[in-house]
Amino acid sequence: MRLVDTDVVWTPRHGVRVELHGTNWTRTEGDRWTRAYDTQDPNRETDRLLGMFILFNALVVRDRIDPKAAHAAFLEIDEYRMAISSDAPGAD
Repeated sequence: MRLVDTDVVWTPRHGVRVELHGTNWTRTEGDRWTRAYDTQDPNRETDRLLGMFILFNALVVRDRIDPKAAHAAFLEIDEYRMAISSDAPGAD
Protein backbone atom coordinates (compact mmCIF):
# COMPACT_ATOMS: atom_id res chain seq x y z
CA MET A 1 0.00 0.00 0.00
CA ARG A 2 1.21 3.51 -0.71
CA LEU A 3 2.51 5.68 2.13
CA VAL A 4 -0.17 8.28 1.45
CA ASP A 5 -2.78 5.58 2.19
CA THR A 6 -1.30 4.43 5.50
CA ASP A 7 -1.41 5.10 9.20
CA VAL A 8 1.45 3.84 11.34
CA VAL A 9 0.19 3.00 14.84
CA TRP A 10 2.10 1.56 17.77
CA THR A 11 2.48 0.96 21.46
CA PRO A 12 5.87 0.24 22.99
CA ARG A 13 4.44 -2.84 24.67
CA HIS A 14 2.62 -4.38 21.70
CA GLY A 15 4.61 -3.23 18.69
CA VAL A 16 3.83 -1.47 15.47
CA ARG A 17 1.17 -1.85 12.77
CA VAL A 18 0.78 -0.28 9.35
CA GLU A 19 -2.87 0.06 8.36
CA LEU A 20 -5.00 1.69 5.71
CA HIS A 21 -5.70 5.32 6.57
CA GLY A 22 -8.86 5.69 8.59
CA THR A 23 -8.83 2.23 10.15
CA ASN A 24 -10.27 2.33 13.64
CA TRP A 25 -7.70 1.09 16.09
CA THR A 26 -8.65 -0.57 19.30
CA ARG A 27 -6.99 -0.47 22.66
CA THR A 28 -4.94 -3.53 23.49
CA GLU A 29 -4.97 -4.46 27.16
CA GLY A 30 -5.34 -0.83 28.19
CA ASP A 31 -2.62 0.55 25.91
CA ARG A 32 -3.49 3.37 23.56
CA TRP A 33 -2.28 2.89 19.99
CA THR A 34 -0.57 6.07 18.83
CA ARG A 35 -0.95 7.44 15.30
CA ALA A 36 2.24 8.84 13.82
CA TYR A 37 1.38 11.73 11.55
CA ASP A 38 -0.92 12.69 8.71
CA THR A 39 0.29 11.14 5.47
CA GLN A 40 -2.58 12.45 3.39
CA ASP A 41 -1.06 15.63 1.84
CA PRO A 42 -0.12 14.51 -1.72
CA ASN A 43 2.09 17.59 -2.24
CA ARG A 44 4.53 16.61 0.47
CA GLU A 45 6.05 13.35 -0.79
CA THR A 46 9.63 14.19 0.24
CA ASP A 47 8.45 15.26 3.68
CA ARG A 48 6.44 12.04 4.00
CA LEU A 49 9.43 9.87 3.08
CA LEU A 50 11.70 11.67 5.51
CA GLY A 51 9.01 11.51 8.17
CA MET A 52 8.61 7.78 7.60
CA PHE A 53 12.29 7.14 8.34
CA ILE A 54 12.31 9.55 11.30
CA LEU A 55 9.29 7.69 12.64
CA PHE A 56 11.04 4.34 12.14
CA ASN A 57 14.01 5.68 14.14
CA ALA A 58 11.76 7.00 16.92
CA LEU A 59 9.91 3.69 17.20
CA VAL A 60 13.12 1.70 17.44
CA VAL A 61 15.34 4.04 19.48
CA ARG A 62 12.92 6.00 21.66
CA ASP A 63 10.09 3.47 22.11
CA ARG A 64 12.27 0.35 21.94
CA ILE A 65 10.14 -1.42 19.34
CA ASP A 66 12.06 -4.44 18.06
CA PRO A 67 13.83 -3.31 14.83
CA LYS A 68 12.86 -6.49 12.99
CA ALA A 69 9.22 -6.08 14.01
CA ALA A 70 9.23 -2.44 12.88
CA HIS A 71 10.89 -3.43 9.59
CA ALA A 72 8.33 -6.19 9.02
CA ALA A 73 5.45 -3.76 9.64
CA PHE A 74 6.94 -1.04 7.41
CA LEU A 75 7.32 -3.54 4.55
CA GLU A 76 3.59 -2.96 4.02
CA ILE A 77 4.53 0.51 2.71
CA ASP A 78 5.53 0.52 -0.98
CA GLU A 79 7.86 3.52 -0.63
CA TYR A 80 9.67 1.90 2.30
CA ARG A 81 10.36 -1.27 0.30
CA MET A 82 11.65 0.84 -2.62
CA ALA A 83 13.83 3.10 -0.43
CA ILE A 84 15.64 0.52 1.69
CA SER A 85 18.84 -1.18 0.60
CA SER A 86 18.18 -3.62 -2.23
CA ASP A 87 19.82 -6.46 -0.30
CA ALA A 88 17.61 -5.95 2.79
CA PRO A 89 14.96 -8.62 3.34
CA GLY A 90 11.71 -7.58 1.65
CA ALA A 91 13.17 -4.78 -0.51
CA ASP A 92 11.77 -4.18 -3.99
